Amino acid sequence: MKRFNTQGLCVPEKHYMVDTSEKIAKILKLIEEEYYFTINRPRQYGKTTTLYALEGKLQEAGYLVANISFEDLDETIYQSHQEFIKEFLYMLLSQFEATKRAKMITEIIESQIDSVETMTSLSRLLTKLTKAVNQKIVLMIDEVDKSTNNQLFLDFLGMLRTKYLKRTAGKDSTFHSVILAGVHDVKTLKLKLRPEEQQRYNSPWNIAVD
Repeated sequence: MKRFNTQGLCVPEKHYMVDTSEKIAKILKLIEEEYYFTINRPRQYGKTTTLYALEGKLQEAGYLVANISFEDLDETIYQSHQEFIKEFLYMLLSQFEATKRAKMITEIIESQIDSVETMTSLSRLLTKLTKAVNQKIVLMIDEVDKSTNNQLFLDFLGMLRTKYLKRTAGKDSTFHSVILAGVHDVKTLKLKLRPEEQQRYNSPWNIAVD
């Protein structure tokens, strides 16, 4: 018997759900056109459920999808680029290990995960990954809010932004589309570099479509 769900992921087979097919179709159109964008809504507005619905639709259409979340990352992960990058790559591994079509990606990550320590080397690895498979890869990151007051996370966004711009100019290969989901709009991040500094706005994600 179906029931109403007010916490976490909604599953169509178990829960009553509103019809989001029109919304999903609009988001799929953005992905087809290679946009990078954000999904920001208050808690319990269906962001995570939307991402899982998108994942299914994209897989049916032949995309490779990395649907990951930063919700469980603790503060120690943000103490160094090496720790953050390694955790991010392990997340990608966990997504692709069960996908036979992504075997080449998992082999590349496993062979280089211990040697990638900077955003520059991560960028080179992502170029190699996206060139290795004849499929479009979509990266979806849920719960990005936890990271938004952190310079390391901004460096990560900056790396993705640079790759997006270079791809547009025909000079790089990267994710076909990137979606960041959270409560707040990541395009207007507040950054505080040190405790004594006043918060200021920083927007390394101004490539995102409205």
